[in-house]
Amino acid sequence: MSPAEVLIIAEGATEREVGNVLYQKGILHNGLTSRLPSGIRQREGYDAVVDILTRANPLLALQGTGGNVLFMLDQEDSPSPLDRKDQFLRDLQQRDTNDFWQNISFSQHANTNNIFEYQANNLHLVLHISNAEVPGISRCDFDGYILNILQNSNINQQVVSRIVAEGQSCQQLLHKAEIEFTNLMVSNRYSWTHAKSWLYAYITAFQYRRSHVWFARDVVKYTSDDELRQVFASLIAAWNLFSNKLRE
Repeated sequence: MSPAEVLIIAEGATEREVGNVLYQKGILHNGLTSRLPSGIRQREGYDAVVDILTRANPLLALQGTGGNVLFMLDQEDSPSPLDRKDQFLRDLQQRDTNDFWQNISFSQHANTNNIFEYQANNLHLVLHISNAEVPGISRCDFDGYILNILQNSNINQQVVSRIVAEGQSCQQLLHKAEIEFTNLMVSNRYSWTHAKSWLYAYITAFQYRRSHVWFARDVVKYTSDDELRQVFASLIAAWNLFSNKLRE
């Protein structure tokens, strides 16, 4: 594995597609190239990630040669990114079939609360816990970053105008997704519990014809670089840990 390569292990396709847009825009770059684990079917969810890393562990091949690995996980219901990191490591160690994870420990990176790092014998592991906060939703996850963009009144109409059909009122569609659908839920004594559920309200209002993965990709694609650098600041910081090491 080249020192300039970063192996990406994420919970789902949204992280991969959005990450690819950020890479193509040059926001995640700095001379690094990303790749996915070879020979492993891309599955979804936290349990699938733990299963991959404890059964067909692609990191075993890096023990002798070294390499860079970026993990992208959601905080979900954990009280904090630190708690999620601890749970992740416990699950890996309890299900480990190759004794790989028994001596691994992640340290919290300075000046952050959701980036954790391990370095030894040229093996560099960085764990990014997605902890985007959305008003009214207790869970924190990667989909929340997309909602943060859509609910930013300074930029959302400009972004949405590139996604919806020509002639549609972006302001009205955003109002339906953010306010009217929410009021409908509340009137039936329900509230949003997942950012992804609220994303589908936007998808429905916009009559977007593909899944939330491609919707998230398009939102990021049409968002200004300056805004993306703010929304994804922690992910950028995690990525740059590898480029900083490359320059040493």
